[in-house]
Amino acid sequence: MWSRKTFLFLVSASWPARAYTWPSPFDALEDAYTVSSGFGSSGIVDEVTPCSQSPGSGSAPGRQNTAEWLRTAYHDMATYNSTTGLGGLDGSIGFETNRPENVGSAFNTTVSFFAPLQTAQTSFSDLLALGVILAIKNCAGPSVAFRPGRIDATEAGPPGVPQPQESLQTHIAEFARQGFNATEMIALVACGHTVGGVHEVDFPQSIQGAITPDNPDGVVHFDNIATQYINGSTVDQLVVGFNHTTNSDAAIFASDGNQTMLGFAQSNDDFLSRCGDLLGRMLNTVPASVELGDAIEPLPVKPYQLSLVFNATGGLQLTGNIRIFGTSAAAAATNPADMPVQLLWTDRHGETSPSYSTTATWGSFLEATSLFGSIQFFDINAFIDPSAGISSFVVDWAYDADGPLTKSDNGGGGFPFQDVVIFQRVNSCHGAVNENSTINAVVCICLRISSHTPELLRL
Repeated sequence: MWSRKTFLFLVSASWPARAYTWPSPFDALEDAYTVSSGFGSSGIVDEVTPCSQSPGSGSAPGRQNTAEWLRTAYHDMATYNSTTGLGGLDGSIGFETNRPENVGSAFNTTVSFFAPLQTAQTSFSDLLALGVILAIKNCAGPSVAFRPGRIDATEAGPPGVPQPQESLQTHIAEFARQGFNATEMIALVACGHTVGGVHEVDFPQSIQGAITPDNPDGVVHFDNIATQYINGSTVDQLVVGFNHTTNSDAAIFASDGNQTMLGFAQSNDDFLSRCGDLLGRMLNTVPASVELGDAIEPLPVKPYQLSLVFNATGGLQLTGNIRIFGTSAAAAATNPADMPVQLLWTDRHGETSPSYSTTATWGSFLEATSLFGSIQFFDINAFIDPSAGISSFVVDWAYDADGPLTKSDNGGGGFPFQDVVIFQRVNSCHGAVNENSTINAVVCICLRISSHTPELLRL
């Protein structure tokens, strides 16, 4: 496991982060990246908390979700061919789980967890990469920038995942095909094998006698891999296993005279830095036809599930939440119940008014956490005059009730909000799989009868 004492916040310098404005095709991914637990969370971080958490909310002793997600991501990426630009992290692993090189239940378990989180704009491969990044950070590993935009494959890729019984030269050639030189191969294997372990149930040719009632998969964990390898206390069964033919880690680590592993054992900072870089490269290895977006960073202020509906009296009701994120000492120390948060809107004619505002409220049911800073959600419930409507809004807020307000305007243009097509949730229903759904919406046409008198027609 990565040492918490020397944990560094290392964001890859290769891809500069650039803030985006709301809304974005990657909003759901930004939510999952930013909100780790509690209100508004995706549940991804919960599945790796604690870091030793096993699949099925802990029902598989010895196994570790963090390791299984990382292994799945690597096996998915390992089909990449740096010469042709084909393959890479593209979700093809879902079609490849029956191959001998993908032995074990980890792949199907991982696919089964992330697949339900997919949407029309959120690919499985993006979710897998994001899950690995969040799991590594949650386990005190290096911070790795998350770049969205992966496109899922529709069929299996070619085989080519390195296997323990293969020769050193074969491993070197396979990693070279993926875009990693021999030194990077050593480092990437060490980084990947810092979590998890070898399962006897999957690799009986490498392990014997590890299966017990408390450890039904017979997992022998790696942990502190560089230090233990150098000082001779390693339990890595791919180094000291009884079957020398499958001791691939031993051959790989020693292939440069142990220089890379010696450096890692002497400097955990260097180990974390190299792992952050190489794991980022691995996760960003995608088909040449795919262009990843800029690295996502948490938005300081963001709407969450805001919706506009006609209420029982025929008025427009704006409901949902405003999310505020920060990394400052003030953000960490604030009491959200004391934070002033106000939403101010512009009507559909571009006009503002002192009455076009509402105060957001906080409640304990809105509590949430983030791996990257402090996060608060606030509830919005406002009446919108149907004759004026709404076209955009800004948020005025502060961490201290006595401090100056910050105006968040979404990069200068305000947060856009349309009132032309209004989804009526109360009159809609979602059928089960392969069943019909009913979606009810109201289309609003605003006619200006005179210069002062707008009228709203509902069709």
